[in-house]
Amino acid sequence: MKRLHFDEINSTNTYIKKEYSNLDNLTFVSTNFQSQGRGRLSRQWHGNKGENIMFSYLIKDNSLISNYSYISMFNAALVVKYLESLGLNNVSIKWPNDVYVNDKKVVGILLEGKIPSYIVVGIGLNLNQTNFDNSVLRHPASSVKLEKPDFNSTSEVETKSLINLICSFWIAFRGEWNVFDDFIKKHNYLLNKRVKVDLINENIEGTVVDIDVECNLLIKTDKEIVKINSGEIQIL
Repeated sequence: MKRLHFDEINSTNTYIKKEYSNLDNLTFVSTNFQSQGRGRLSRQWHGNKGENIMFSYLIKDNSLISNYSYISMFNAALVVKYLESLGLNNVSIKWPNDVYVNDKKVVGILLEGKIPSYIVVGIGLNLNQTNFDNSVLRHPASSVKLEKPDFNSTSEVETKSLINLICSFWIAFRGEWNVFDDFIKKHNYLLNKRVKVDLINENIEGTVVDIDVECNLLIKTDKEIVKINSGEIQIL
């Protein structure tokens, strides 16, 4: 594992995408501030300098890339484990790429890349930031500090901790793709919620009933159970 750290950068994901051919598998790039941070669908990701965890890492292992459908949810599960180790309660995974605490977004995960060459996993975690303009955010935001006021640690210490957790997991991983099955089901934020999924050619409405072993979202409509592997989710 190698880590590169920048005081400020446009985007850790962008840096790795540009330099991936020169970087090794499991290279982590972290920063104190991103001037062009983003989430899914090119939405901006805002964060105060030095108060949060912001990093991306590179996957070039072919066995992982060929099972890319698991990668986002596995990272979400690892982040949930990390947050629970800090003593946070009511932590859950909002399929496919967010982590919520008490119904508020604390973590965003962004996957980009060029399959089968590489995948970049970007993670933004609100740690010590306590001011959010929820009037302009799509979902109410929170942070570790807001949810646990007695939390007392720095972004550098916790960045190292989370990176070590993720890196250790992948180094030890031997293809046990069912390792998080029960954990993901237990932490499914959308379970039993009525949702609308915006797909390219249609919209689907129904109730979330499960996440299957391949990390697809299962939605029960009026007619059938539909398997969703991508799409924009809106809670109704």
